Amino acid sequence: MKLTEQVSYTYDHFYRYQEITDILQKYAKEYPELARLTVAGTSPEGRNLWVMEVTNTKTGAYEDKPGYYMEGNLHAGEVTGCMCCMYLLDVLFTNHNKPEIQELLDKYTFYVLPRVSPDGSEYYLTTPEMVRSVPRMYPYTEEMPGLQPKDLDGDGVIRKMRVKSPFGIWKVSEKDPRVMTKRRPDDTVGDFYNVYQEGVIEEYDGMNILGAPGKFGMDFNRNYPIGWRPEHEQRGAGTYPLCNPETKANTDFLIAHPNICSVLDMHTAGGQNLYTPGFKPRKETEAADMAIYQMLGKMAQEENGYPVVNVFDEYMAPGSQATYGGFDDFCHFILGIPTFTIECWDINPRVGVEMQYPPKENKTDEEQEEEALKYVQWIDKELDGEGVKDWTPFEHPQLGEVEIGGVDYKYVAQNPPIKFLVQELEKHTRFMLRQVKTLPLVRFDKIDVTHMAGDVYKIEAYVMNTGFLPTYVFKEALKLKSLKELTVTIDGAEVLEGKAKQGIGHLAGFSGIHGFNSGLGANTMQSEACEKKVTWIVKAPAGTQLTFTCEGGRMGRIQTQTQI
Repeated sequence: MKLTEQVSYTYDHFYRYQEITDILQKYAKEYPELARLTVAGTSPEGRNLWVMEVTNTKTGAYEDKPGYYMEGNLHAGEVTGCMCCMYLLDVLFTNHNKPEIQELLDKYTFYVLPRVSPDGSEYYLTTPEMVRSVPRMYPYTEEMPGLQPKDLDGDGVIRKMRVKSPFGIWKVSEKDPRVMTKRRPDDTVGDFYNVYQEGVIEEYDGMNILGAPGKFGMDFNRNYPIGWRPEHEQRGAGTYPLCNPETKANTDFLIAHPNICSVLDMHTAGGQNLYTPGFKPRKETEAADMAIYQMLGKMAQEENGYPVVNVFDEYMAPGSQATYGGFDDFCHFILGIPTFTIECWDINPRVGVEMQYPPKENKTDEEQEEEALKYVQWIDKELDGEGVKDWTPFEHPQLGEVEIGGVDYKYVAQNPPIKFLVQELEKHTRFMLRQVKTLPLVRFDKIDVTHMAGDVYKIEAYVMNTGFLPTYVFKEALKLKSLKELTVTIDGAEVLEGKAKQGIGHLAGFSGIHGFNSGLGANTMQSEACEKKVTWIVKAPAGTQLTFTCEGGRMGRIQTQTQI
């Protein structure tokens, strides 16, 4: 199914809050047997954190099926993530009658929270300013001295401004006048500049242009209760874990839905499929969980072309600080759920800048100049120059004559230009439609009934997991006392032997069955059970209908019936 031909909405702009609300409410009204619109929480500015729950309720309740959770805009300005959420929903509803989508809706439940930070994203989309998570002053209660970003020339974009100075460390590149190159130690003749973000200087002393802490320093992705560190150790952490109503809302939602087996957190930018851990080395976690990440990550890479990168060991530059209090680590280590963070929009490979993991440190001045040149050349070729502004004279209210120019970071680097938006949405959705099929899928294989004497029968129920993931999903989850083992219950007869409700531990999926090809043929090794049998001796008249229920782990809940 070619997804670009199977959607009902247009994706030629980034949606604002009201448009998202209208679309979600329309889905809920038009598809009452498939959709339930709920509210995970409310933002301080009164906007709902909408969650669209999607399944075919004719084949089971939402909470009775294994769940797939996806969210966007944990970081407000990374609005491509929200659009990925909306695109997935569009594909599901537009194609719900087609066999491949119908099968997914019959078996699984999708939970989609398009915008974790509706206040932040609305601010980002309606002002020239950047915002990490929310437009709330933090950690300071007022703007601090130094350079504060501002759209001075009124073009709707906060760019760069270059200021001539005898202390300038930049000069105009000979390769392109829009690009700056480093001044060499022996450069004494010519025009030299310092380059700053477009803005004004609070408490300017008339001489020095100093940097200022950002107004909106809160980072939701450092506010979760896993390896959390206070602000002086982890920038953006918040005053305490889950101090933000938005982060508490998505946390409470996940905890309240134990059938959720997998989490996908959509971010920008960079072009990576990131996996946990992020606050400690990979070697300190369960090897089986890392193996699952590699297998799932390979699927992601096949669809979106992005490398599969561990956050702590590969994504972060050597010697850099770990990411404490991350949402993905919370899901992994507190909930026991595998979590991918997809950094949408791979501009660097597109412009010809090689990505290395771990990142290369200390690029030379020549390498930096060459990369800047590749950016503007790509913008010229792909966007007809839209997205970069030539250096243009401007009379600064404090500095006098300056020049303003450079790239529109928000909609060229951080998010894709609209021309490339659907490309991003489609390839990530292809992965989602594959990944959901990996969830545990438990069913009753058969129920054997043996007549013993009179009204006494021997009942044997066989229950199996035919999915890829085990019913505990991650080995890490087995350490959690909150994770319940699977139970099988019989109702409708007097139980003479065996408890009516019996625990059976967990069922491995086929991810727990290992195989290798020795060159002389394939071999299989199994260490965990994928199917188990429960036995009862019961008393009931012939013709009695018995009901069997299996629940626990993260499988949801299933039932079947048989007659004796």
